[in-house]
This record gives sequence, structure tokens and C-alpha cells, in this order.
Amino acid sequence: MFSRPKRAFFYAAAATAFFAAGWACNKYSNVAGISDTTVVAVVGDRQITFGDWMRQIDLLRVFAQTPIDPDNKDQVKAVLDSLIDQELVLDAAQKSHFSDSAFDEALKTKLQEADLKLKDLRDKLEKDLQTLRRVENNYQDPYKKMLLAREYANSRVGDVVVTEKDLRDWYDDYAAQALAAGQKMPPYSNLSAQIKEQKIKPAVQAEKFVKDLEDTSKVDRKQDVIDKYLASLSISEKLLGTDEGVPAAGPAPNSKDAGDKP
Repeated sequence: MFSRPKRAFFYAAAATAFFAAGWACNKYSNVAGISDTTVVAVVGDRQITFGDWMRQIDLLRVFAQTPIDPDNKDQVKAVLDSLIDQELVLDAAQKSHFSDSAFDEALKTKLQEADLKLKDLRDKLEKDLQTLRRVENNYQDPYKKMLLAREYANSRVGDVVVTEKDLRDWYDDYAAQALAAGQKMPPYSNLSAQIKEQKIKPAVQAEKFVKDLEDTSKVDRKQDVIDKYLASLSISEKLLGTDEGVPAAGPAPNSKDAGDKP
């Protein structure tokens, strides 16, 4: 059986989303031209300004479990409602002279965690922006090659003959990988004919198509260069400070070429 490299190349959409809008500068989108100091609500004697509202949106875009969409009117309005509720609660806490030393200590930890999260987000955004600039500067030739390869593959993949054993072996391997990631898949015998035909078969055909090409061509992977770069992405290797001239203790468990058998 041929191995299962990631062959979604031929079927994945060629698009990359960058979550950088509104973060690349200090000014949020405000096509309505409303001043930051314009009052949008009053709670007791506390005024909530447009700037307060927008900063709350920014906070929730970063720290909420489900980030706020700043273009969704319902979500944006809900943020203002939550800000009003927050002021009501804070006003009640102040009137009751609320004090909690445990909270004071926990707050320090929360702020430190927030600083780390902001740093991580900034690092990711900077990498995304660097990628975007590289793509903008020189994308047409590699993009045309990618589209041409995909078009040719799509015109040939459907003719690749696969057996029931190919489908079963592919799915068993897929299920094993899913299980290792904590997700249990149903047994192959429980799958419907439609799932096998529409989901599994195209994936198996795509992988077999490329493997057949590899079997009749010479592919020389410079594994030392590949491993060196991949190691540079490893947090543990960065922390341990592995010397460049010292080889890894052994090959990565899944470092086989795409054409090798597992």
C-alpha cells in the first residue's frame, strides 16, 4: 500500500486568510466618522464613549474565546450591551466597598498571561504580514504553476484505478492517525457506499496518482537541509540550544519519503 502524505494539494483552495485588518495600526475602522469622545451611553454618572466601545471590541477580538467580528452589527451592539452591564456591576462593587486580596494576586497573573498572549499574537501577525508581502511581490509564476499542476492532476486523477483494499488500507491508516490525535473513527465496514465513493476514493486516487509519478521519476530530498529548517521551528530544540553541527539523535518517526511504504 502506498503511504499517506498530505495530498490535499490538488483539492484545497489556493487562498490564505490574514487576520490583520484593524491591527496593523492603532486606529480602528470608523467610516461613520464618530469621535472617540462622543458619548454612546450613560450608566449612573459614568459616561461610555465611542472610544470605550471600540476598545472593548478590540479586547474581545483578542481575548474572547469566540473572537468578535467587528463587521457584524449584532455582535458589535452586544459588546456595547456587555459594556453597560459591566459598568452596572462595577458600580455595585464600588458601592459595596468590594475588596478581595486573592483577586489582587490573581490579577497580576492574568495580566502577565495577557502580555504573553499579545506577544504571541503580534509575532504571528508579523509572520503573516511578511508572508503576504512576499506573495504580493512575486506570486504569479509559482501560482500559475500550482494552478497548472492542479488542473492536470484533476484531469487525470479520475482515471486512476483503485481497489477495495486500497480504500480500506487508506481509511485504516487515516483512522489510526485520528485515534492518535484523540478522535475515534467508525470502522470501515460501517461506512456508507456514498462516503467511500465521494470522500475516500478521490483522496486515494490523488495519492496514488502522485505516487505513480514518483515511482517513475527521480526525487532526491535533501533531508539534512529539510531537517535543519524543521528543527528551527521546534520550540524544544530552541530551548535546548541544539548545536548546528550536531545531528539529531535519530530520524523523525514520519520522515520517510512520500513514495516509501510505512
